[in-house]
Amino acid sequence: MGKDMHPASLRGPVLPLDSVLQRVERRNPAVQQYAYQAQAKEAAVAGYNSWEAPKVSAGLWMTPYNQRKARELSGMNGGAGSNQLQGQAIVSVEQMIPNPAKQRARREYLSSQAASVLADQQYRLVQLRAQAKTLYVEQAVLTQKLAVLDENEELLRFLIKLAEARYPYNQATLPSIYDAKARLEMHLNDHRQASALAAQNLIALNTLMNRPRNEAFAVDTAVLTTQTLAPTPVDTAALASRRSDVRSLDRALTTVRLSQNLEASRRLPDFGVQFDHMPFLGTGANQFTLMGSVSLPLVPWAAREYKANTAALGLEAQALRKQREDVLNEAAGRLASLQTDLALRRDQTRAFERRILPALRKSYQATMLAYEQNTGQLFQVLEAWTTLKRTRLEYLDNLQQQLTQQIAYEKELEQ
Repeated sequence: MGKDMHPASLRGPVLPLDSVLQRVERRNPAVQQYAYQAQAKEAAVAGYNSWEAPKVSAGLWMTPYNQRKARELSGMNGGAGSNQLQGQAIVSVEQMIPNPAKQRARREYLSSQAASVLADQQYRLVQLRAQAKTLYVEQAVLTQKLAVLDENEELLRFLIKLAEARYPYNQATLPSIYDAKARLEMHLNDHRQASALAAQNLIALNTLMNRPRNEAFAVDTAVLTTQTLAPTPVDTAALASRRSDVRSLDRALTTVRLSQNLEASRRLPDFGVQFDHMPFLGTGANQFTLMGSVSLPLVPWAAREYKANTAALGLEAQALRKQREDVLNEAAGRLASLQTDLALRRDQTRAFERRILPALRKSYQATMLAYEQNTGQLFQVLEAWTTLKRTRLEYLDNLQQQLTQQIAYEKELEQ
């Protein structure tokens, strides 16, 4: 496999990390889901000041069962109008008028729900951005790994050709040639594995960006040389102001408090007005009734429910406060652990770059020079080549872990 045989996941136009993150933010369905949920909550606020539907009723009012006796009692027996129906009809209209304080409490509660959803959206976006960054860095490392594997493959094929050319002159042994060919096949297996991982990362990144799964693009390997931030101690107050999950819990606490206020507002009375029109079916003057009403929610049998709900919401608020405290405590612990691990990874990366890789490269060059001058053996070159290749790949793995930990550190601080 030469460099022209890289998988399709490493071809195509270069897509910088910033462009990937912008596409995730704009196109990912999970982010859009929260936006629509927030709009739904905001749309619900418009109905906060609605009234109950009015009641209209009609029928007979105070109409006697025995019409003959009613006419006798009214002195109409046998006289004019003796066949008229005695009694009254009624048309009634009733309207309940909500308490304005209850409406205000409902409006504040509904408005707080939209803010809570938007805080959840920001937390979800932070998770998606960190996931996209991690995949992007892995893809950049795989690109570098494939370049290292291609370079080493060319060297190994050159060694095999050189050994086969020297074999007729007794300058190379048959076991060493077979050993080199076996190492080549193992090397190609490493190449196949890296190619498969690159294809998987391409699918994962395209999924996050909501693009066709196999749409090819290349990553910018300059992200591997970006200077990492130096971890600095962060106090709890600063951490709380940075993290969107803490802000989400704060919004949830506000919603619970406003829900508690809404329940408590049920102790306030509602009002009603009722108008009845009662025309006589027989002789007599038309009548009407106009009444106002007020509910009495403070009576014990009506107050039990909203008092219990108010107390329950108070306990729920305490649970959210403890959850907030737990989130901050765990985040502070993760940051401290990440700081320690990042310091270790930086030291290891520096050791690879300044001491380990230069020494192994010189060792390989020395054995190769000795072999070319017929003073060394092929197995020595193969061992030096294998050690250098594995160490270069190990260095890239360590670099990937360092950058992944850096991304995790930035995710905790939401930088």
